[in-house]
Amino acid sequence: MNSDRQSSLKVRRKSSRHRRNPYRGITVEISLKLILSWIIALGAIASLFRLLPYHLSQKAKLKELRIQVQETDARVTKLRKQLNHNFDPQRTKSLMKQYSSLTSPDQSRIYWLPEDND
Repeated sequence: MNSDRQSSLKVRRKSSRHRRNPYRGITVEISLKLILSWIIALGAIASLFRLLPYHLSQKAKLKELRIQVQETDARVTKLRKQLNHNFDPQRTKSLMKQYSSLTSPDQSRIYWLPEDND
């Protein structure tokens, strides 16, 4: 009978341990999940701080490229206007006068000479 009593006490002791902290497994699991989440969050923050200088340098390069694109657009616009002006069929004669030394046969060129003040 003593052996029955001892075995029942052992069973009670084992069951009393489980009764004292029935959520121990869940507590350990939640604790591990929280620790891992914090480690991942710290890693993400650290990588963001490492990427910040790269982001700023790329932003500066992008700004420089936008300025160059604006300058090139202005130059292209100017050249297009000049192209349209130079190939205007109604202005052919005036353009010939402007860009060459030739004149029409009924006109002659006049060259002004500086005056001598002796």
